[in-house]
Amino acid sequence: MNDRKVVDGWEIVPMRHPIDMVLDITVRDGDEGLEQDRLISILHDLLTYAPSEIGYYFSEDHSGQEGFMEPDDFYETWDKQEYRTVYDSSLLNYVPESGYNIIEKAYGKWDEDLQSRDMYIALSMNGCSHASALTQHYKFTLSF
Repeated sequence: MNDRKVVDGWEIVPMRHPIDMVLDITVRDGDEGLEQDRLISILHDLLTYAPSEIGYYFSEDHSGQEGFMEPDDFYETWDKQEYRTVYDSSLLNYVPESGYNIIEKAYGKWDEDLQSRDMYIALSMNGCSHASALTQHYKFTLSF
């Protein structure tokens, strides 16, 4: 497992991981970096109350690896509301040729005993999301 820390089928990564993924993959060509800047700004907002480490699942990387769920099981394991789109630039005319362009979020059910709920963020590429696209999933718990 190459020193990966895995909890309940999620790799534990630094909270900055989704921002680093956007910096790595979303090109700055074509729009002088405006799309990348928008994505990073939105992720900063969504991660405001995240702990220093969060859960991460990417079927392209984790499928078949010890400790991780298979993609068919992945969506069945969480108790969450439907994802809602926070940002989608896939229909704009002037966007980079490659990179992430859809951000969605969902909340898990409220845990009365712990006064908390899980938050899920999905970061998708090239105008598609979830099972039909390259989608990176993140999860962390909000405590109140």
